[in-house]
Amino acid sequence: MSFANLRQISVHYDENTVQNMLSMLKHAPIPSQAPIDAKAPWSLGMDYDYLLFLKQKFETEWKWERVEAEINSFNNFMVDYTTGEDSLQLHFVHQKSKRADAIPLLIIHGWPGTFLDFRKVIEPLTNPPSSDLPAFHVVAPSLPGYFMSTISRRDGWNLTDTAKLMNGLMTEWLGYKKYVGQGGDWGAIIMRIMSSLYADSMAAVHFNMFRSFLPDDTDKSKFSKIEKFVLARRDEFTSTGFGYNVIQTTKPFTIGLAIASSPLAILSYIGEKLYCWSDPDRVDPQDILDTVALYFLSGCFASSVVIYSQSSKQRTEVNLPPKDGLWPVKTRSFGFSSFPYEVGGSAKAPLEAYGNLAFYKEHEHGGHFPALDNAAEFVEDLREYFGANF
Repeated sequence: MSFANLRQISVHYDENTVQNMLSMLKHAPIPSQAPIDAKAPWSLGMDYDYLLFLKQKFETEWKWERVEAEINSFNNFMVDYTTGEDSLQLHFVHQKSKRADAIPLLIIHGWPGTFLDFRKVIEPLTNPPSSDLPAFHVVAPSLPGYFMSTISRRDGWNLTDTAKLMNGLMTEWLGYKKYVGQGGDWGAIIMRIMSSLYADSMAAVHFNMFRSFLPDDTDKSKFSKIEKFVLARRDEFTSTGFGYNVIQTTKPFTIGLAIASSPLAILSYIGEKLYCWSDPDRVDPQDILDTVALYFLSGCFASSVVIYSQSSKQRTEVNLPPKDGLWPVKTRSFGFSSFPYEVGGSAKAPLEAYGNLAFYKEHEHGGHFPALDNAAEFVEDLREYFGANF
């Protein structure tokens, strides 16, 4: 395993590229109404009126210059990675704190997110308002196949390979012999694997998604209001929101190539996930538009969904009962923040079977992307947990 050719970069797409995306969006054919009258908004997928709202906002208000400036306000890097027959280029943000006692933090996004999911939390994490609060050196990579990170051409690159890459980035390339990790969605599953394989370097890990096993005979009457809500939401998602997962696991090229060809297609497909997996009272349309733009401009949508096919085995394994012993959390401790609109949440008691649960906190707001829809409390949780457990 080797890293080479580190270079700091500025992210830029020229005016013609951006305008081409907006022109394609404006001229894309769209039906004059929804196919049928759904019994409830969002029950059959993307809400037609909301799609029109997003489309108009994208065409008339959204500005790439603002997004570009925000991305480039962080320190962006590319590095070449080679191991065995695999080679790729990895994009990551490495935002260091000025504090000598700062804690190295690896924070990983999932699908359909990007590294920019963390734009609202990087500054308060690296530069807290008080010296009494912990500070962090934040490393926020783009997963292989996402944004500017390329993906191995090998059919079979999986989450274990990604875990090795990320641990190597932190320890061998950036020189952090001890660090902490945070993840949701695919980031959470990668963190599970890393906490099992690399507990000698990962001192602690925090999750905002954790699909713990819940036996059928579990007495839910003792669960808190938030726990009951979270588990009901998880059950609803499993029964009504899992279709995308099936096709991306079985035929990622089909859906990937089709959706990647059109900004309207990405807006509808990704926009529905970003809205429905978030706190409906906290969704910022700007976050949706920025994410869609990054997927289209970077051309990464088709490669982003390949992870579902290549890593289905590990995803299945982390959902097994803890007694089976697959991917236990071996770090000294782990933490979990429960946001009510998370689609892969957990009650507290089942989590305790996977490792030493040292931190658990419930919130009244937030969802699958808490760094976007409840950034302040997300930051507070990381400060509280890692400050006491590094």
